[in-house]
Amino acid sequence: MSEPTRATAADPQHLEAQIVSLRSQLEEARDEAELNLLMLQQVQEELESTYLAQQQQEQLVQRQREQLQRAEGLIEALLERVERQG
Repeated sequence: MSEPTRATAADPQHLEAQIVSLRSQLEEARDEAELNLLMLQQVQEELESTYLAQQQQEQLVQRQREQLQRAEGLIEALLERVERQG
């Protein structure tokens, strides 16, 4: 290493400028991390909401299937009754 480089690296003003720059970068990184965390929380809430809505839809579909099976059974019983009477 040459002597001027060492002097620049050890220069208090140069070091202070590096510290300020690093602090600024750190603050930017923290801000970005906080924003990413907020976005992740929002996505998680949306995912939970979508999941719950899907669960409700599946329950509704299951109830409708059960009603359809019951209706088919009633129709079949009614047709058998009509055929016996007819």
